[in-house]
Amino acid sequence: MKTLTLTSIFFSALLLITSCDSDDDKSTQIPDNDTPETAGIGYSETNEDPTNIYNAITATLNANDNIGIVAEVNHSANAQNAGLSLDYTRTVYFGNPALGTPLMQDNIQAGLDLPQRISVYTDEDNHTVVTYNSVDYIINRHSLGTVSSTEMIENALANIVESATGEAVVLNPIENEGSKGIVSVASSNDFDTTYNNIINTLNNLEPISIMAELDHQANAESIGMELMPAKLIIFGNPVLGTPLMNESRTMALDLPQKMLVYQDAEGKVHIIYNDPFYLAERHDVDDNDDTLETISQALENIANSGASES
Repeated sequence: MKTLTLTSIFFSALLLITSCDSDDDKSTQIPDNDTPETAGIGYSETNEDPTNIYNAITATLNANDNIGIVAEVNHSANAQNAGLSLDYTRTVYFGNPALGTPLMQDNIQAGLDLPQRISVYTDEDNHTVVTYNSVDYIINRHSLGTVSSTEMIENALANIVESATGEAVVLNPIENEGSKGIVSVASSNDFDTTYNNIINTLNNLEPISIMAELDHQANAESIGMELMPAKLIIFGNPVLGTPLMNESRTMALDLPQKMLVYQDAEGKVHIIYNDPFYLAERHDVDDNDDTLETISQALENIANSGASES
């Protein structure tokens, strides 16, 4: 299966792995984490131990038969394994297809921001902060219409966080940016070929880890709902992601990287992913331009490996 040998793809992807020397010093800088101001997030702060808070959240999720945990990412442990440091930061990805599928039926690109995720981290004052992307952010970003499940999702997210922290959730207002920050690449291949090519490319990059693969269509079908083919890949390299989170810890909501492959109603296949510079702007990261450029070039080439004719 690992047949892709395009020099340009692997050269750029190699940069994703190796070109981070200039960021190592930034891994110890003081983060901008005092009362998160990131637009379109919900958050709660507490003095409780972050591990206890995180465990309370995952226990709540596991107790609900309608919710499935897709992935758990220990950003701090990943940073340590890469020889870097990052204060307590963990993210859990989870979803309920009965609630998420209607959003994707309205706009399949919403699958880039699904499943839901909650991040738990400690700030510079040693407070525990719990954050998530608000439903209003997803609605605004993907220009969703009236979807019946949005209020239920928002209430569920707030209840999970407030139950774990014992503190009220604060919702930061969204910015009216439409689909800003979504890079779209049209594929010359069919859906399966496009997806498999991307997976093969990522698997050939050993320092990059695939955290999860999510089949949105299959999940929809499991509850008797219809959806066009759509699969999400969650992957990353902590050598590059850690400096970004050290500058702004809410960046953990948008890391690791995500790439969605989907087929539209006309049978055309598309690849979409987040523009790293948009994520940096959203989370007020402004001191890692070289790292962001490396990530941007690598994501472009990874996407092109799926889109180009085999």
